[in-house]
Amino acid sequence: PSLLGKGAGGLGFPCRYALLGFGKLGGREISYHSDLDLMLIYEADGATVVAGSSETTTNAYYFTELAQRTIKALGTIGPMGRLYAVDMRLRPTGKSGSLVLPLCEFERYFSTGGAQLWERQALARARVLRGDAAFAATVMERVRVALTGEPFSPQVVEEVRRMREKLEASASPRSLKRGRGGLADVEFLLQLLQIGYGRERPELLCSNVWDALDACAAAAMLQPDDTTLLRDGYSFLRLVEARLRIVTDRPLTEVPENPIDLAKLARRLGFASPELFLEELHRVRTSIRATYERIMAG
Repeated sequence: PSLLGKGAGGLGFPCRYALLGFGKLGGREISYHSDLDLMLIYEADGATVVAGSSETTTNAYYFTELAQRTIKALGTIGPMGRLYAVDMRLRPTGKSGSLVLPLCEFERYFSTGGAQLWERQALARARVLRGDAAFAATVMERVRVALTGEPFSPQVVEEVRRMREKLEASASPRSLKRGRGGLADVEFLLQLLQIGYGRERPELLCSNVWDALDACAAAAMLQPDDTTLLRDGYSFLRLVEARLRIVTDRPLTEVPENPIDLAKLARRLGFASPELFLEELHRVRTSIRATYERIMAG
């Protein structure tokens, strides 16, 4: 089918789209065995002309086909394995809804109170991967409005805290991401600052964690010592995650219990023994959690 259809400009105008990346992809932080969190937003509902004929189909059908073919191309197993696993569950209505949505539906979902706070948090890591430049700018403006549009209050802080506690309770203590003092501590803290102050300070709205830390420090939202601690701690945990995945060739996020696997991981990280690695890991995670709790309390 042709891209010419009934877009926002009316019949005969191209219906533009933007492919959004979230998480590590959105933050330009892809590592070993990272999956791709995607969302496809198109300009407006309407009719699309099928190339070489007089038949038409809907814009929704066209872009659904585009999304499905993208998922298939990225996830097909070949002689060297697959490129990436694709996850599109961050879209409104999750896995039960349409793979794609028009911009007006995205706006409606986030402006009528239907979105949950964790969905707004996910928008802090959004970035347009592909699409018309002007439409991409419009989409990112809507993303920023959805992220920062709700009033900031102590209740928001408490909800973020409860969500973090829930993630921790459902995870293994060995989890580098969701465990106590893990990657999620840093990410949740940054997302809370972005939700609370991003409307007045748009420079805080960086999808990359390290850039967001620097922006919060420059805006005096974080003290220099706290910024350094969080940056170094986050970098260390991400390095451990990467080395773990290299060793096992699997998308793992938990420090292994098996002594042999633990010894391999410690060597990959440059530690003389597993005990020294675990000691440093404990120190880093304890420091991150203490900083997280102090800032959240304040």
